Amino acid sequence: MNILVAGAHGKTGLQIVKLLTEREHNVLAMIRDDAQSDEMEKLGATPFVANLEGDIEFAVEGAEAVIFAAGSGPNTGEDKTLSVDRDGAVKMIESCERNGVERFILLSSVGTDHPEEGPEKLQHYLKAKAESEERLEKSNLNYTIVRPGMLNNDPETNHIIAQESLKGKIGQISRSDVALSIVESIENPNTYRKTFEIIGGGKMEVEKALNNL
Repeated sequence: MNILVAGAHGKTGLQIVKLLTEREHNVLAMIRDDAQSDEMEKLGATPFVANLEGDIEFAVEGAEAVIFAAGSGPNTGEDKTLSVDRDGAVKMIESCERNGVERFILLSSVGTDHPEEGPEKLQHYLKAKAESEERLEKSNLNYTIVRPGMLNNDPETNHIIAQESLKGKIGQISRSDVALSIVESIENPNTYRKTFEIIGGGKMEVEKALNNL
């Protein structure tokens, strides 16, 4: 499958790209800086430079699915967060609608259902993610929205807790397990047009956890 990864050089994006190429998908790696191209090529992906704050209409050409793993991060200013996490995602969604790309996976965050209840410094980030989720849910795309808990850099465990709502349960999850959950979701019908939350520490392997949503 031809899969576009937006945010391919991010901490989670890199792991998504690696998993996809290992599974012999054709990965179109969207990066912000040409200096990142060599790393993408070493992973077996095809890099191209595009800016979510600019024109990205060309980016979805030839893609069969899009994984939106880009993010400004919770420590950037509100303007930057809105332009990337909300407006960038919305532009990508609308580009997919215009170009017939049906499958779209959005990496979001636990807490987007009630941004105002999150930590003050994260509220603008959660609000931006929530608005991008809302636009995706209203689209005609076959979407999956993945909301992980607090991210860490621990090794992959292949075990998670996955529920449509964790009902405020707080937990961490490794970026590697998030990447695996996203890659496993691509062709899993049980994740189609569905939003779910994930944290680490579960007894189920990722594939089984997704099948039990």
